[in-house]
Amino acid sequence: MKVLQLGGGLGVVLPATQLLGGSTVELASLAALSCGALGVASSCSWYCERIVQELRVLDRSRLRVSTLTMWGHRRDREFELAACEPTFGPGGPEAQEASKAFVPLHISGTSFMLIKHPLNMVDPQAVNRLLCGLHPFAGYGTSAATAAASRELRSAPK
Repeated sequence: MKVLQLGGGLGVVLPATQLLGGSTVELASLAALSCGALGVASSCSWYCERIVQELRVLDRSRLRVSTLTMWGHRRDREFELAACEPTFGPGGPEAQEASKAFVPLHISGTSFMLIKHPLNMVDPQAVNRLLCGLHPFAGYGTSAATAAASRELRSAPK
């Protein structure tokens, strides 16, 4: 669909430049329109690849993040579970943050947007634990960030 939209936009610009002939102002405005269409298409592509469609824990130590490209193709990326940075503190999200539909998910320096809606989540408790920096399965362990924070708290002078 995106290819048709971009192709249609440029398909209008090309014949219009031929009709207008040599007027510099019209050609400049059509060139700006073409560049704007390409800019919008590339930013849509960037944002499309940041919205998480599926989040899956593999082998209890790896995390697969599935997104869609602008062209509708699935893109799977795998990360170490310990590389997931906590979005919320270990105590869980505040009341305001808990009701948000879009939650940022930071993994190895890459930011994703997680749609936190009951229809999209099979195991909401596991997702909440992951966002708090804990292992998604209770009693299994913690992420590296939470483990480091708890070590710091234990070793801090009292």
